[in-house]
Amino acid sequence: MKQEVKAFLDTVAGRRAQQLQKQDPAVKTNYALDDQAPRAVVKAEKDGKVVAFEFIETAQTAAVHANMEDYVFAANEFGTVSVALPESDYTPSIAVTILGDLRGRIARSGASGEFAFAGYLYDGLGSFRKLL
Repeated sequence: MKQEVKAFLDTVAGRRAQQLQKQDPAVKTNYALDDQAPRAVVKAEKDGKVVAFEFIETAQTAAVHANMEDYVFAANEFGTVSVALPESDYTPSIAVTILGDLRGRIARSGASGEFAFAGYLYDGLGSFRKLL
């Protein structure tokens, strides 16, 4: 992953982690950057239980089928999956279509029960706007 993309994702994921903690001070967050692809994952826990598992995708990783395994794992293990797409590459209407399709594909690809799904757009400053 290019250093500028890594720095950008580090900033966006760090800000998202801060936003989740600000919304609920009892939440503890951490995040990791994927070593293989330009994406990040933010995990939020409250009272030892995962309350949010968010994948911050880039245009290069948003439609990659290999990521489905990660989404299904989060749905089955934690009961929650969130996916954020970059506002610079997706209009809100296209993002809603992609995210809605993704939610259905997670359910069909091995999610073993009900799971919460949220979809977001994020901007270059790390602001997130919920679409689903």
